[in-house]
Amino acid sequence: MDAQSRLALFNAIATAGKTVYEIAQGVSKLETKQQLTDVYDTLMNLKQQAADLEDENRRLKEELRFKSDDFEFNNPFWYDKAHGERPLCPKCFADQKVAPMSEPYRNAIGVWRRCLVCENTLQIEQDLRRDTGPADGGLRQSFRLRHRR
Repeated sequence: MDAQSRLALFNAIATAGKTVYEIAQGVSKLETKQQLTDVYDTLMNLKQQAADLEDENRRLKEELRFKSDDFEFNNPFWYDKAHGERPLCPKCFADQKVAPMSEPYRNAIGVWRRCLVCENTLQIEQDLRRDTGPADGGLRQSFRLRHRR
């Protein structure tokens, strides 16, 4: 069922429910009023069930998408074949979310990418050209200085 058909179904149920409700308000016979109220309740339950089925359908389609051939793995990232140049966050992908990674950026210890959704960072290259000083590479000292401020 396409989006336009689903919307038409929801609108038809809502309109029928509104009509039944208005008729029930104008009826004075208690038994008829109760029957119309029951019909109204049934219509509202059907509307809710249709919405729940739509949500489940959307979720299942998304699950199916992640199991299809739409994605390929090229260590350390997954790629959407439709956007093969844009790596996806491995952490978000594991949660079945398509989240792009930032462009690579360099810092003192290597080249990194950051997830634009969850902020997870992943080192993609280690900077082997840097000067190797003390055993910790001077990182402990710079860490202390940075966090004392």
